[in-house]
Amino acid sequence: MKNIFFIFIILIIGSIFMTACDENPYTGKYQSSNSTILIISSNDNCTIINNLYKEAFYTKGKYVIENNNINITFDNNEPNYYGVSILKGKFECDRIKIYNSSEKYYSIYLKE
Repeated sequence: MKNIFFIFIILIIGSIFMTACDENPYTGKYQSSNSTILIISSNDNCTIINNLYKEAFYTKGKYVIENNNINITFDNNEPNYYGVSILKGKFECDRIKIYNSSEKYYSIYLKE
């Protein structure tokens, strides 16, 4: 009876550690100095919320991360604030440095 109890406990502890390892470390909410928010979901979708005007402007896109580099692709049929179809960036510790090629500047987003 004790052996079954210990095996059961080991299986529970093992399943807890395995689910903790499946989480994407890049997911979360990032904010820039001008109050623009980038939300990265675990399902390869992201949302950029621009709060510069009276109303918030939402832009949805898909992202791909390889070697700490991120490419955010926007739907061509949906208007976006940036005027480009792809934004490129790089993760640096707890921040993302995103380059906007149309305006030739970097935006830095810090993870909250």
